[in-house]
Amino acid sequence: MWMLAGKSSMGLFEMGSSSGGMKGSVSVSSDARSVAETPSAVIGLALGAKRSGALELLSSTGKLVKTVALPAPARQVVVGSDGTTFYVLTGTATTASVTVVGSRAGRILGSVPMPSDAVSVVPDIQQTTLYALERNGLVDQIDITGGKVVAKFRVGGQGDTGRSIALTPDGNTLYVLKSDGATFNIADVNANTEAVRKVLPAPSQCVQVLVSSSGGQLYEAVGTATYGNIQVYAA
Repeated sequence: MWMLAGKSSMGLFEMGSSSGGMKGSVSVSSDARSVAETPSAVIGLALGAKRSGALELLSSTGKLVKTVALPAPARQVVVGSDGTTFYVLTGTATTASVTVVGSRAGRILGSVPMPSDAVSVVPDIQQTTLYALERNGLVDQIDITGGKVVAKFRVGGQGDTGRSIALTPDGNTLYVLKSDGATFNIADVNANTEAVRKVLPAPSQCVQVLVSSSGGQLYEAVGTATYGNIQVYAA
């Protein structure tokens, strides 16, 4: 598992998923905002400069293979269930979209409009829709082909701020990280009924939630200006 960390300078850090130990690191651009890796070890590094964005495709050792220009600064990158497609959330203060990129050739396969305040996205298992988490805590389910919103639901209170969204490998559960400013928690949402089953505690200053490939563990990334860590919990 590759993690992105840094303040004045940024680096990618490889963590052993079983041992939790660091296996290596690579220096990257200070514009790096998010990282994801395919099962075939293609790393997608999303860059978000002030007025531009790009997706860097890296080898398993962190060597740059190709750079794909994006329409706006990147906010997040995730990998689809097919293991070969990157979905990159980009945006400005007034617009946002997801650029679909094939990891093998680095070709742009399409673009999907998003709410302007979308902070995190994840595709469904069929890769026909995208779940987009808005900063206000709303979740939009958006058709990838037509860009139409097919469902919209709220997973928290009016004062909650959405931070990150993830989907289990079976496609049945969404995990939505949110905060009311003082506390952080993760909503366990039935993806079929859109109902919140339960709310799980999350560590203070949690910035991202990820689901293990087995679906049995949650990786919760914590980050501040002075420290960062990954905490692992049973799902």
